[in-house]
Amino acid sequence: MTQELLFSSKDFKQLLGVSDCELMHMRVSGKLKFVKEGNAFLYKLHDKQLLLKHPIANQLLNWYQVKHPISIDNSPKEVESINSTLMLIEAILLPISKEFGDIKITYGFVSSELNRYIQKNSSSGTYPSIDQHAASELNNSNNHICKRHGLACDFIVNGYEDKMDKVMLFIVNNLGFDKIYYYGNDRPLHVSVGIDSERHLQVMNVSDKGRRIPGRKAYGNEAKVLAEELIQ
Repeated sequence: MTQELLFSSKDFKQLLGVSDCELMHMRVSGKLKFVKEGNAFLYKLHDKQLLLKHPIANQLLNWYQVKHPISIDNSPKEVESINSTLMLIEAILLPISKEFGDIKITYGFVSSELNRYIQKNSSSGTYPSIDQHAASELNNSNNHICKRHGLACDFIVNGYEDKMDKVMLFIVNNLGFDKIYYYGNDRPLHVSVGIDSERHLQVMNVSDKGRRIPGRKAYGNEAKVLAEELIQ
């Protein structure tokens, strides 16, 4: 279900780190694949690794700087983690950004070092063994932090702070996700990609004591039905 990504000249220059003139020469020489819409050139991605230079990738890896007073290299080390990062950006985050606008990632990738810090200093509400934020990274014992692999992030779309149900519905109907944890229309949305792509929509409720607890859930086409029922 991954949609083909097309980038404007401005965005593609940023990914490649080239000037207008260099971009033109690369296009004319046949080094780049593109389509033309009116007077605009839209470029096709020829190397997925370039997505790691996208501003959304920067958010996905450096989100922690807003919340935690530490400075680390929070980039993925394992090949599987890097591939999951590229998949999350390409298959989920960029299509959402194209459809709705700018994304703000509130909880993104968690490296082994960052996970140790969070579990020591602010572990409340985190479940590193299953939440997919650590992708396929290894702990100090050389074991996978998360048994599910893949990669997850929590995000909100600017201008949709109280309409995240619309974003959730778009993902369920159009994108190849693994899991969605839906906390409400005015809360960040947790979404992941994974090898299995379970298309699992999980509603998260609040208990009388204020704890987050699982509510209704559905998979595949049934997730589409549930998503429609959740629209406010």
